[in-house]
Amino acid sequence: MSLALLLGVVNAACVNLRPPPKVLPREAAGPAPMQVWTARAGRRLTGQVAISQGSLYGAGVDRKVYAVDLQSGRVLWTHRLSGIVAGGVLLTGDTVYAGSSRPEGRVYALERGGGKRIWRSTTGPVSAPLAMAGGSLIVATQPGILVALDPATGEVRWRRRLGVARVAPLPIGEDAMVVATVDSLYRLMASDGSVTHRSASPGTLLSPWITFAGGLVAGTTDSQVVSIRPTDLGLNWSVRVDAPVLGSPAAAGDTIYAASRRGTLYRIEPGPPPRAVPIVQLDWPITSAVTIVRNQILLGGADGTIRALRPDGREIWRLQVWRPVEVSPLPLEDGILAIGGDGDIHRYRR
Repeated sequence: MSLALLLGVVNAACVNLRPPPKVLPREAAGPAPMQVWTARAGRRLTGQVAISQGSLYGAGVDRKVYAVDLQSGRVLWTHRLSGIVAGGVLLTGDTVYAGSSRPEGRVYALERGGGKRIWRSTTGPVSAPLAMAGGSLIVATQPGILVALDPATGEVRWRRRLGVARVAPLPIGEDAMVVATVDSLYRLMASDGSVTHRSASPGTLLSPWITFAGGLVAGTTDSQVVSIRPTDLGLNWSVRVDAPVLGSPAAAGDTIYAASRRGTLYRIEPGPPPRAVPIVQLDWPITSAVTIVRNQILLGGADGTIRALRPDGREIWRLQVWRPVEVSPLPLEDGILAIGGDGDIHRYRR
C-alpha cells in the first residue's frame, strides 16, 4: 500500500471517529427536560427537516432520506439518493422532496407514507434548500440557475440564470418570491421566473430569512443583521455585530435575537434606529440558528451542547448531544426534539 493511500485511509478513519458526548453532572445540566428516547438515523442529518403527523423527515450525509417515528424513535423508512443530499428536505402534503448535489444533480419526489419514489428530475447540482412558491417547486443550482418544476410530475416549467444561492427562495404573496444570491437580491414571479426587482445584497446570506414587522430579516457573513422590504428589496435597517451571523435570528414580540459565530447573543431592539445590544458572551461557537421555545432562547454549539437561556442571557439548563449541533432544536407540544452531529436524535419532555 502506498504512503498516500495509507494516509488517506487513516484520515478517513479519523474523520469518521466521533467521541461520544460527555455526561453532564446534574449541577451543570440544571432543570433540563427529561429524555424520552434516543435513536440514530444515518451518519448526520443536515439542512432543513420537517415534522408532520407524528413523524420527522430529514436527510443525511450518507445520501439517504429518513422518516422517523416521534413516539418511539424508530426509523420508518429510508430512501437512498444517487448523490449527496443538498439542503435537507421539503415536505408538502403527502410528498417529501429532496435534491442532490454532485455527482448527478437531481430532485426527487418521495411518498411520505413509505418513501417510494414518485419521480426524479435532472436539474443540475442543487445548492440550497428547496422551496414551494406559486404552485412550483423552486430549485437553486450550483451553476447559478433557478429552476421551477411541476411538483406533481417533475417537469421543468422555466429556468432563470441569477447566480449561486445558498438560502432557500422565500415565497411572498401568492406568486412572488425573494432569492438571495452571493451578491444580489432578486424579486421574481413564480409563475414565469420574470424578475421585477433587483438590488445589491447587503451581505452574503447563509441561513433562511425570517419575517418581522413587515420586513425580511437575516444575518450576513460580514457581521450584520439586516431587514429588507419584500416589495422593492429596499433596506429597512442594518445593525453590526462582532462576527458573522451564520444562523437565522429569531423574533419574540417586538425583539429580535441573533447570535454571532463568535458566541455572542444579541438583542436587537426596535428603533428608530434599531440597536444591537449584546446580552451574553459565550465561550463556544454557535453553530445552529436561534430558536425560541416558551420564552426560552435555545442555542446549539460546536461542542454538542444545547443551552437554554433567559432573555437576559442567564442560563436555565443545558443538554449534551453528539457534536456539532447544526440543526436547531425543534419544538414539540410536550418538549423538544434535539438532533446531534452523528445521526443521533433525542426526544425530551418538559
